[in-house]
Amino acid sequence: MNFPSKQYVQWEKDALVQLGIGYKGCAEGPVTIAYQFFVKDDRKRDIDNMIASVNDCLVKAGLIEDDCWQLLSIGGANCQIDRKNPRAEIWIDED
Repeated sequence: MNFPSKQYVQWEKDALVQLGIGYKGCAEGPVTIAYQFFVKDDRKRDIDNMIASVNDCLVKAGLIEDDCWQLLSIGGANCQIDRKNPRAEIWIDED
């Protein structure tokens, strides 16, 4: 069994608040999502875990129906350093 860290739990809470404030509704049907991550340092990270975390938040926030392969295509993912403003920018395109 895998238990999320306190840092992840806080990140998820913060992300869900931001998503709830800025966006309403759910994409209907398949979507393609592109991800641009900005991290605070050059520490080694798994981009697939970053994508999965965002997808889980998008589902919990009700912005996408599910992150199964039938409903989600990955349009691309990139990561760069922004020490002053770490964040994730997400583009959702309804297919």
